[in-house]
Amino acid sequence: MAQPSPENRILECIDRGMGTLGESSRAAIYWHIGHTCGVTREQIPRNPRKFRECLESILGLGAGILEKLIVQEIRSAFKIPAKVESLEESVKKAMAVDN
Repeated sequence: MAQPSPENRILECIDRGMGTLGESSRAAIYWHIGHTCGVTREQIPRNPRKFRECLESILGLGAGILEKLIVQEIRSAFKIPAKVESLEESVKKAMAVDN
């Protein structure tokens, strides 16, 4: 069986990181980001900055906490060093990983 693409693995990490909000809240955030910011869930790995900016517009300071949870999931899944702290940097490094 083929391994999921890095983009799909990143999306799984984002889902797990946002899982602390609960399924309905996560779905509502994805909907809001898609309709307000024009970024679908599938586009997030190619546009993490816009995703983060949309989270900030929705959650304010709470977006930083959510970003940290998502980054932890990405670092763990892709074995990225702990010094990587931003969503953008972690997605960039994960996309470059040759798994």
